[in-house]
Amino acid sequence: MNIVAQDNCPFAAVPFEQFEIGPKDPEFVIPLGAPTHTVFLSMRKFDASSEAEPGGMLVCVEQGEVRLLGPSGRWTLPAGFMVYIPTMRPYRLVAANPATVTLVKFTASETDWRHPGCWTVPIPVLAREMVGYSRRWNCLRDPADALANSFYEAIGRLFADWFDRKRAMWTPFGKAPEMQRAISFARANFDSVCVAEAASAAGMSERTLRRRFRDELGISWREFITELKMNKAMELLRNRQSVTETAFAVGFSSSGAFTVAFEEYTGMLPSLFSKNACRTFQHT
Repeated sequence: MNIVAQDNCPFAAVPFEQFEIGPKDPEFVIPLGAPTHTVFLSMRKFDASSEAEPGGMLVCVEQGEVRLLGPSGRWTLPAGFMVYIPTMRPYRLVAANPATVTLVKFTASETDWRHPGCWTVPIPVLAREMVGYSRRWNCLRDPADALANSFYEAIGRLFADWFDRKRAMWTPFGKAPEMQRAISFARANFDSVCVAEAASAAGMSERTLRRRFRDELGISWREFITELKMNKAMELLRNRQSVTETAFAVGFSSSGAFTVAFEEYTGMLPSLFSKNACRTFQHT
């Protein structure tokens, strides 16, 4: 199924620094009573929200870039990455430019999910093949189709392996005003900021800021800065900056150190990421 979004979606009003429920899009809704099924969408842009769905949804980004916002933070999903949104989890999915996604909408208890919320990873080769095969089953399929039911159960059980990685592509939101100030300061100075400067901007001690990052956001200060740097690096690489230029722009002293950090974070070399991003741009 190929769906083209309307041009009047209010993307300029989407708040990317906090979570707000936006418009609903029927293509992303999980229908009550429907069997687990797959939807393939190629859209000029979209803005789809839900306060709670009766099932979980696997979102595979084939082309373009998608942003996912939730109560705890936001994820930036380039082509070649997938995210799982668990049952009853509020979310907002936004693509401001052409994007192609495959959605697997789970309506039974097929998934072996071991994380507290949304999680994103590079799409494994096996996942790409299985999700592609599952496109033959839409929401009108026979709920008693044994092959389809077993196939979706196999996909769901493989989540334990596919998503067995550290959380990535995630930038947290701060709820308390002082945490919001610290996060905003770090975002504005991510290439050179130190924890002492962010703590001063937030009006708290360095020790308190480190503790509150762990307790309130679930990540360390160092992990948070890595998130900011890698998200900016992906943006620069998508805009066709070289690996070396990108490395220095996000605060690394050498392209070699940047390459190691980028591969550890994304699962691919920055040169390959850039190549894939350019290919996606040409297709859109």
